[in-house]
Amino acid sequence: MGVQKLDRNFFQRLFGICATRKPSQQEGWKVAGRKISIDLNAMPELKDNGSAVRIEGKDIEEPVLVVHGDDGAYHAFRNRCTHGKRALDPVPGTSTVQCCSVGTSTFNYDGSLIEGPAKGPLAVYEVDRAGESLTITL
Repeated sequence: MGVQKLDRNFFQRLFGICATRKPSQQEGWKVAGRKISIDLNAMPELKDNGSAVRIEGKDIEEPVLVVHGDDGAYHAFRNRCTHGKRALDPVPGTSTVQCCSVGTSTFNYDGSLIEGPAKGPLAVYEVDRAGESLTITL
């Protein structure tokens, strides 16, 4: 049995249209130096296990994918596949993230490649939780 694929149509994969959205409330996160702080009370996109959000802009050099994992922990990745530099999406119920392109490179939460044409592991960032706040160190 192969790796479970995120349900995406051919055109979404061809054009690299990811399923994960940006935060609905931009004030729910901020950047200070090489750290991103997230207020979980202002980030409803991260409420449930298997959910995720794309963090972009506000002086961040590279986009970040933040996942509330199926394991209950929070994980953060440089949001670029090592194959074609397309964005990533979590695959609910699998503890994996997957490239949004046709190649569907799939990675574990530790960033290691499971399957696909990617050229190596993902960049994984440290995530610390204190109450309802996350700190991601880039």
